[in-house]
Amino acid sequence: MSATLSLSSALFAVAATAGGAAVGWLGTALHYRAKVAEFGAQFEQAERAKQKAQELAVQSRQQVEALQQALSEAKRDGVIQGAAASARAEAVAAQAAKVAKEKARAELIAQLDASEANEKPAHGFADTQPMRQR
Repeated sequence: MSATLSLSSALFAVAATAGGAAVGWLGTALHYRAKVAEFGAQFEQAERAKQKAQELAVQSRQQVEALQQALSEAKRDGVIQGAAASARAEAVAAQAAKVAKEKARAELIAQLDASEANEKPAHGFADTQPMRQR
């Protein structure tokens, strides 16, 4: 009877080990299946983003090509040169106006300084009477 009990215990130990291994394998398989699915979804998203970026790059190349063609046509027609000359003339006029404004300002300040010098009292002290009539 002792041999059967020990054989039964051995079979139980083997069955328990096999059951534990099966449960462990099942858990691991489910975990890594979820991970593989997650990585697959990320890969698909990256592929879609790559394809969209390639489409946008093609569109941008077409736009650059169209703009370069329009620019060369405009240069050929002389539009660019006329606009550049007009811009240069406007810049020169703006600079001349700025110089004239600065000169007028300097003259005005000089006039104000001269008039202030004439208004000082003979004793040289500033007038501290706010309502004094002159």
